[in-house]
Amino acid sequence: MILGFDIGNTHIIPIFFNKNGNILATFRIPTHLEFTEDTFFIMLNEFAKSKNLEISNIKNIIVSSVVSNINENFTRLGKKYFDIDPTFVTLENVENKIKEIKILPNMERGLGADRIVDILAAKKLYPEKELLIIDFGTATTFDMIKDSTYMGGCIMPGIALSINALFSNTAALPKIEFTEPETVLGINTVSQINAGIFYGNVGSIKELILQYKKFFPNAYVITTGGQGQKISEYIEEIDEYVPKLGEIGIFEFYRLNFLRKNSDEI
Repeated sequence: MILGFDIGNTHIIPIFFNKNGNILATFRIPTHLEFTEDTFFIMLNEFAKSKNLEISNIKNIIVSSVVSNINENFTRLGKKYFDIDPTFVTLENVENKIKEIKILPNMERGLGADRIVDILAAKKLYPEKELLIIDFGTATTFDMIKDSTYMGGCIMPGIALSINALFSNTAALPKIEFTEPETVLGINTVSQINAGIFYGNVGSIKELILQYKKFFPNAYVITTGGQGQKISEYIEEIDEYVPKLGEIGIFEFYRLNFLRKNSDEI
């Protein structure tokens, strides 16, 4: 088995893959929880047992993380309990080893692991297309790919972040559950916030897609991320919603780094 970690600002998702890249099991815990490599191993082991998985069969560990201050915990976890030095998804690893993403010379070199694995997965699924990838995470990110070259992107506050900001920074406004509203004519505070968040995001996403299409009219627009499914169903300019794009990309990073070296078929 291959053990992947998708570490975001909100959740940590361990992913158990078989040798073919099929996802055997996943679970999630809040990123803000404090833990050591020992407590995290106990959680992993108990979860694996509940899914009839033998944790000793793990042969490699791939970490996609945007929370650098906890990365050392995963390095210690791999070395202490699996005798494995985990491989972290970084732009340097991609450019120097597998060369699946080209970055323009004048561009900042800070592309995050979450966006790297999205791009690798999208390239695997749609190798011949120009791609606009929209990831609805803590932040909503846009990434444009043409001919395996990263052309640039943009970042806007994520849906949950917007909701939490309203709740945290106002004395009277309640925290809401994100749902598609029945109407823009909210009749109470909750329905008004929900209409504003939903249609505000729909409008901004549509406008940004329009702007990208001015430069890349043939772009195939794919979305991912938990909050993105509801909005993706509402926006006709979106071609496809892919729920596990990041997970697919983590295994693709593993495949390109480790398997392709040892197989002429990959």
